[in-house]
Parts: sequence; structure tokens; C-alpha cells
Amino acid sequence: MDEELNKLKEEKNLVTIKREGIDGHGIQGFVLAHSKELVLIQYVYDFNLDGLMVLRLSDVSSIESTKTDLFQTQIFKDEGLYSRIDFSKEYDVTNWHTVLSTIGREYGFFIIEDEDPEYPIFLLGELRIIGEDSVSMLGFSGAANWDDEYSEMSYEDISSFQVGNNYSNMYKRYFERNALTKPSI
Repeated sequence: MDEELNKLKEEKNLVTIKREGIDGHGIQGFVLAHSKELVLIQYVYDFNLDGLMVLRLSDVSSIESTKTDLFQTQIFKDEGLYSRIDFSKEYDVTNWHTVLSTIGREYGFFIIEDEDPEYPIFLLGELRIIGEDSVSMLGFSGAANWDDEYSEMSYEDISSFQVGNNYSNMYKRYFERNALTKPSI
């Protein structure tokens, strides 16, 4: 998979990632970085550049640039969106610890998920503690109510990480406009 990811990163075309054990739908994006454990993409949703997404490679069943992806890459270029993708930025995606220590700290608000089909966990919030084996964050509900305690997730359980996406950015702007008191934990 390493050679394939190097080629896809170098070609800078849209790719489709499939994770058969997690989701029947493909994920589209542009490969920005990868390691033996993780792949970082500029996530694309409905022709929108929707933040950065990191996926666990052990969940990936296939990754390729289809004819549709190649055609849509050209649409991104024609629309002027392709130039907004920073292919030159270096990212350390060695493991979840490095992702959270660098990208997580840079953005503040993020989403982490354990997409286990039997017991999925979705956490949205602010980074608090980056441990050796887990991350802790102060999360909030969909109604913007801060949790009373930190949520912790083991690195081995994280299947995806997202930052700078429309969903978390909307909440971030909401909290900036509405200074709600966070619990003192």
C-alpha cells in the first residue's frame, strides 16, 4: 500500500477510499501524507473541500483514482478550488499521537471517531490531554452543551480524525460568538 499511496500523493488527483468493514460508501479526497498506520487527505464532500481527515490504514480496503475521480479533479481545477489545496505542507502522520500533537493542536476543535459498527463513538470538542496511549478532550453535545468531564479515547480505538471541516467550524464560530462557560474540570 505504501508505493500506491506514494504514487497517489505524487499524482495529486482525487482518490476514492473504501473501508468495507466500516462503511459501504467511499470517501473522496486528495492524499496529503501517509505513514504505515495512517493516511491524511484533504477531504472532499459534494465538491467542497471539507477540512482534513486522517484514516487508519488497517481499515482501508481500497484506495484508487477512478475515472470519475480524474474527471472531478479537472472540475476542481476549472472551478479554481484545486489551487486551495496545500500539497506542499509537511504533516507528521506517523501515529495518532503525532497527529494529535501537531494537527490537533493547530486546529483546536476536532472530531475523533471509533467507527466500530457495533459500538460507534463520535466525539467533537477541544483537545485537552495527549497521553502516551490515549487522548482526552472536552466535548459538547449537538445542542452546544459542554460535557461535565473529559472524554478519553485510546489510540487503538480511533478510526478517523477530522479538523477544519464545516461541521466543527460552525460550532467553533458559534462558541466564539456565544461565550458559554465551560466546566472547570
